[in-house]
Amino acid sequence: MKTIRIFAAAFVLAAVAAGASAALSDTNTQFGKGPAQYLMSREELAAWKNLKDDAEAQAFIDTFWARRDPTPTTVANEFRSEFEQRVKYADEHFAEGRTRGSMTDRGRVFIVLGPPAMVRRTTDSASSLGAPPQPGQTPDTKNMIWVYDQAKTKVALPVKTVNIMFVDQYGNDVYRLDRSPGVDVNALLQRTASAAVTNPTGTTAPTAQATMPQPAPAAAAAPPATTAPATSMTLKSAAFQSAVADEAAGKSTLKKGATVAYTELLSPAGDYYVPVGIFVPKSTGLAADAVDTFFGVVKDAAGNTVAVFEEPAKATSSNGDLLADRTVTLPSGKYTAVFGLAKGDQPVIIASSPLALSTVTKDAGGTSKLILTNNIIETATPAPPKSPYAFGKLKIIPKADYAFGAKDDLGYFVEIHNPSIDTGTNLPKMQMKMEITGAPTGGKAILPITAPMSEASPLPLTGAVGPGQYAIIGSIPLSELKTPLKPGDYLFKMKLVDTISKQTYNLEQPFRIVG
Repeated sequence: MKTIRIFAAAFVLAAVAAGASAALSDTNTQFGKGPAQYLMSREELAAWKNLKDDAEAQAFIDTFWARRDPTPTTVANEFRSEFEQRVKYADEHFAEGRTRGSMTDRGRVFIVLGPPAMVRRTTDSASSLGAPPQPGQTPDTKNMIWVYDQAKTKVALPVKTVNIMFVDQYGNDVYRLDRSPGVDVNALLQRTASAAVTNPTGTTAPTAQATMPQPAPAAAAAPPATTAPATSMTLKSAAFQSAVADEAAGKSTLKKGATVAYTELLSPAGDYYVPVGIFVPKSTGLAADAVDTFFGVVKDAAGNTVAVFEEPAKATSSNGDLLADRTVTLPSGKYTAVFGLAKGDQPVIIASSPLALSTVTKDAGGTSKLILTNNIIETATPAPPKSPYAFGKLKIIPKADYAFGAKDDLGYFVEIHNPSIDTGTNLPKMQMKMEITGAPTGGKAILPITAPMSEASPLPLTGAVGPGQYAIIGSIPLSELKTPLKPGDYLFKMKLVDTISKQTYNLEQPFRIVG
């Protein structure tokens, strides 16, 4: 390949700034020190530390709950009500000495994961292990095991059944979270807290929230049964609902040519999220002002609706292509998505596609899918973390139909999760090799067009060097290839090598040359 163009100059990413402790009222201070912190992302924790006054604190709190409101168009915030009920129960049942029940290890697990399906109690005898009690330790260590069953909880578990162990080592009814075989409990808690953000662009607290009736207190015996939030799983517009049903049944009469786009990423703070969207190529002839609403339904493998939205949306328009997108959070699994665009209450265009998700954990190494594009926009201000297809000041329009012109730039983007860091530079050390294979329509396969292995330049998504998430971004000017690509089907391959850990990643993505 003659040239590899890198967009590093445009890759401006905002770092989270550290700040001094804010002078807040006691009520607001306690919000940040209380059980709400179990739900905060790293970005939110950093933002909270930088608040300057109560007005900023109240705006933060309003946004905090709005982002976790499963029904943002209604007065009630079911998630907040459930959270407050769990805090109340934890305070009443898990207090340890002067420590509030909601601030204990059991309180944290209960508030984030909800009630277990079963509680077991065991006792380990020190003498039975052939060793005398240690100084300050009672002869018997009491264990409490909370059993979470995937069939009885809404939380996405890494395995069918999770056993979380708490140990009262000194016989004083103070239970500490212990290592639980087969599961990283802290990672599970962080992942579950991240999944609670169902409305990432929400900024306004529901009106009259303070006057909403509170749920009846839970029975003071065992942890209460999990109750699912009363979230509507039906589109409000009958026309949208009908359009989705027709598309699912294969009898839609709406404009065709759009494609569902999705990928799986980790935010700079390590939070898993799934950008989704509907990509409308220029060839459809649809103008940006012809649509103003983005709607969609996602169903799981069993046919159950797990996500629904209909929202005002101005599709991002560039080079004649359109993209309407949003962020969702779903557990691992197979899904079917139907997304559409409408003008007012009238559906205009629709598309559907299977989704195959595999939740990426916070500290896991690896890469995202390879995103191909011929359209990268630089915005005036950095986008918030977890914005769909936006990274700092870059907005990527994924070429979800994978159709490129012979004179386009073949742009690529891949996120690197937690690469090894060189102690000397505090940066990853990676190498990259690229290759294009394929054949023109009706013609013979071309010889592989390759760019030899060379040093890669991963860019930190936090804007600062060190451990975390990185991205490799660049493009290949197809018009400058020594072997021109004629219309046909091709395959773009990328090999990445982490030269510190010796880990190799092989990525590939089919694409087409048209016109």
